[in-house]
Amino acid sequence: MYPFYLGIDLHLKRSYMALMKANGEPIDRRRLRNKEVAAYLQEKVPKKTYAVLEATRNWAWMYDLLSEHVERVELAHPKKVKLIAEATLKSDKIDATTLAHLARLNFLPTAHAAPPAVRDLRTLMRHRSWLVWQRTQAKNRIHGVLAGYNLVSPVGDLFGKLGRQFVVEAQQQVRPAARRVIQDQMKLVDHLNEQVQALEEQIDQVITLAPRQAEDFRLLDSLPGVGRVTALMMLAEIGDIRRFNSPKALCNWAGLTPTVKQSDLIVRHGRISKQGSAHLRGAMTRAASVAARTSPRWYRVHEKLVKRCGRTGAKVAVARRLLTVAFHLLKKREPYREDYISNAQKNAGEPAALHGS
Repeated sequence: MYPFYLGIDLHLKRSYMALMKANGEPIDRRRLRNKEVAAYLQEKVPKKTYAVLEATRNWAWMYDLLSEHVERVELAHPKKVKLIAEATLKSDKIDATTLAHLARLNFLPTAHAAPPAVRDLRTLMRHRSWLVWQRTQAKNRIHGVLAGYNLVSPVGDLFGKLGRQFVVEAQQQVRPAARRVIQDQMKLVDHLNEQVQALEEQIDQVITLAPRQAEDFRLLDSLPGVGRVTALMMLAEIGDIRRFNSPKALCNWAGLTPTVKQSDLIVRHGRISKQGSAHLRGAMTRAASVAARTSPRWYRVHEKLVKRCGRTGAKVAVARRLLTVAFHLLKKREPYREDYISNAQKNAGEPAALHGS
C-alpha cells in the first residue's frame, strides 16, 4: 500500500493526471502539456507515489521520467484494462482515475517495461528488419521490371557480381522509363546495404558493452536454425528471461500457443493466439524452417508433426518447441547440445529426447 496513487492518460501532446490518496480521495486532477509534466511531478507529486500509465506507443519517456520522481511505476496492459476499454462513458479524466483506482485496489493488469538497454537493442533490431524489408521491396521491383521484358537472370543472385553485370546489359534492352526505375532501385539497394552494415556495427557495440547480453547471445546462437541475426532479435524481444516463470509463459507471450475454448467438458484448440511480439514470432518460425533442414533431430520432429498437423502447423509447432528450448538454455546457462538426454531419461534408460521438451 502506498499513500498516494497517480493515474496518467498519456497522449502524444497532452496528458491527463489523476492524483489521489490511498483511500481514493482525489487530490488533484488536471490536463497538462507533455513538456509541463516534469515540473508538475517535481512540485505536486509526493515521492511515495505509485504511478501507472497504459503501455501506449510513446510510454517510454513518461515511464523513465516517472521513475526519477516516484517510488513505483507500472505499465497497464491495454487489452486487459477492461474497465477502460468497455466503459460506456469514456474520457481522459475517467481513464486516468480508473488506472489510479486499479492500482490502489491491486487489480491492475501490468505489462512488462523493458529497461533502456533492452529497448535500445530492440529499436535497432526492429529498424534493421525494416531496412531489410525495404531492400527486399526494391529488389523485387527490379525483378518485376525485368520480367516485363522477359529478361531472366542466368545466375541465382541478381545482386552479386555476375548478376549486376546482367542488369547493366539488360538495361540496354528496355525502354527509358523502365531503365530509370532499374537505376533508381539499384541505387536504393546499395544505399540500404550501407545502412544495414553500419547498423550491424552499432548493434555489435551495444552487445559488447553488456556482458550478460553477450552471454545470452552466445547461448541462443547455439540453437539449430538460429543465426546471428535471429539470436539478436530473440535477445532484443525476450530481454531478461527471469521475468518468465515457465516456457509456456514465454511461448504465450510470443503468441505461439494455441487458443483454447472450453464449455463444460468440450475443449476446442484453435489457431495460435498471435498476441504478443510479432517480431519474436517471426524470428522463431524462420528458425524453425532452417532447423528442420539442417538438424537431424529437428528434421525428425518436423516430419513427425507434418503427419499430424500439416506443414504450416508443423513449422509453428517446431517454432514453439525451439522457443521452449531457448528458455531452458537461458535459465540453465548452458549451450544447446544435439545429444542432450535428461536425468530422468538416463535413469529410465529411455532414448534421447528433445532438449527442454
